[in-house]
Parts: sequence; C-alpha cells; structure tokens
Amino acid sequence: MPENHKLNSTTKSKAETAVTDIDNIENDVNSIDDKDIVDIEIDDIDDELMDSDTASSSEADESLKEDIGKKINQLRLAKGYSQRKLAKMSGLTNTSISSIERNKVSPAVNTLKAILTVLGSDLTTFFSDEWKEPRARVIVTPKDLLELNEPNSRVSLKQVYNCSTTRNLGFLIETYQPNSSTEEKIAHEGEEIGTVIEGKIIIRIEESTYLLNQGDSYVIDTTQPHTFINPTDSVTRIVSAHTPTTY
Repeated sequence: MPENHKLNSTTKSKAETAVTDIDNIENDVNSIDDKDIVDIEIDDIDDELMDSDTASSSEADESLKEDIGKKINQLRLAKGYSQRKLAKMSGLTNTSISSIERNKVSPAVNTLKAILTVLGSDLTTFFSDEWKEPRARVIVTPKDLLELNEPNSRVSLKQVYNCSTTRNLGFLIETYQPNSSTEEKIAHEGEEIGTVIEGKIIIRIEESTYLLNQGDSYVIDTTQPHTFINPTDSVTRIVSAHTPTTY
C-alpha cells in the first residue's frame, strides 16, 4: 500500500504540473494585445516594401545604364563617327567608348558631358523624356550608308546602318584607293570576315603578311593589331562583317 500511495501521489503531482503549464501558456497568449499583433504585421509589411523598393531601384539603375549606352551609340552613328573618332575627339580611349556603348561601365558625369559635346548634345536633352528612338529600316540605300573615315581619307569605310539598337552584326563596304592603307596596327574587340570583290589587298597581322586577290576571303581575330594595304595602282573593294557591332 505505501508503494501504491507513492505512485498515486507522483501521478497527481505530474497532472497538477501540466495544468499549471497550460495556465501559464494561456496567460502568455492573453498578454499579447492587439497592438503587438499590429506591430508585427506592420514590421513584416515594411520589410516587404523595403525589399521591393531595393529591387525597383536596382532595375531602374540598370535600365538607365542601358539607355545611356544605347543613346550614345545612336548619336555617334547619326554623326557618322567611328568609335575611334569619337574617342579621339572626346579625349578618351576607344576601349572606353566601346565599354560605355555596350553598358559594361557607366560614364562619370564629366566623361558623359565630353562625349555629348562632341556629338552635339547636352545632358538636359540626353535625359529628356522627348528622346525618340529611331525606327529600324529594312532597306538601307546608298545615301543611308555611314562613312566612318574622314572625308579626305583615301580609304572609305561605309557602314550599313539601319538604326536598330538590337543588331548583333556590323557590315562594311570598303574602298581602297590605289596605294592606300588603313591606320597602322588597328586593334578592336571581336572578329571580322570579309571578301575581296575587286583588286588586291595585303593584310598585316602583327608580324605576318597575307596577300588576297579578287574572290579571296579572310577571317581574322581583330584583337590582334592589323593593317589593310592596297599595294596596286587600281582600286580595291571589300565587303566585310564584324561582331560585335562596335567599330
């Protein structure tokens, strides 16, 4: 009997403890008033809004960055300037202009002002809501071709430009007057493929020299310094394509 009595007392003690724990839990729950619940909900909403604002800000920054590169490219081509010409006139490097147009970097305000001055624009106009993206052409006529070289140059590089901002391929119609050549050791990102449709051309790539006759084609890595030379007393004509579209 004493052992049974001890067991019953222990069981009763555990039961009383469980009841007490339940009462304590109910008291804790009751102690959380409506204000606490509202505060928790507001905090959750604030966190969601902050995350949303951060994402929206990031998307806006990226969109602005893309607009800058696209607009500069459009202004440059509208002027008929090559990247090298724009770089020289604005006091920058060809690599800098290429990186800005491809949205790899965002230009500082002073850099952007220098570029826009050369292109005949300004910051107010550049960021105006009135900016209109030119409509892409399907047909590009001879008068629509953009001459990338200086007017007095003996090498003509006419770009087939249709105003598209999503193009992935550049195309040139090249004319080399007798005994003329491009600038010494040109280098730019990408690759180029072309065909000699009239005359002869010599291509120097670093220390190697190649002679191409009419009908011959070439494929080169344009990151390697190269020069095109017409060694004859006749005109040479080439059609070429390059990627990316920067030149």
